[in-house]
Amino acid sequence: MSAKPKTYRSSTKTNYWAAILRAVPLAGIFYGILITIGNLLSYVVFGGYTNFATKVITGIQLFLLWLIVSSTVRTLHLLAKDIPVLILWLAGGLTAIVSVLLAPIVLDLFYRMGLEVGPTIANASKLRFYLALGLIFSLIAIIHVRVKNKALGSTLEWVIVLGLGVVFYVYYLK
Repeated sequence: MSAKPKTYRSSTKTNYWAAILRAVPLAGIFYGILITIGNLLSYVVFGGYTNFATKVITGIQLFLLWLIVSSTVRTLHLLAKDIPVLILWLAGGLTAIVSVLLAPIVLDLFYRMGLEVGPTIANASKLRFYLALGLIFSLIAIIHVRVKNKALGSTLEWVIVLGLGVVFYVYYLK
């Protein structure tokens, strides 16, 4: 005799706010742990915090931020399918901010345990930068989970990437 599959009630406003309040801090703590591991690996591989090693650490941090924000958005979408797109998008930005604020705390805990992990402090410009990245990453993740037409989803992603390229060229390279 086969087991009866579980059925879940539809999500309500309370459920998706509860999901956001659970998922975002957990993602921030997980980001801090992953950054610590990345810093330690970079320290071991490059024999200290050289100029190249700090660039590698920055790349690792940006990759992990993309991974954490997009997985948090996908998880929130799975937990509460009726969550509004704007709230899902802002939850992605909030994940980036909380991750950047919690990562130095986690790094400091490992530093106090005697590991050379190079704790950093999040200043206002870094928070704005990571908020912008979090909003962009969450927008791309929302496109992945909400747009059913794959061709349209790919087109929207390319529009975002090309638009960011134009903005970067106009404001930073001219």
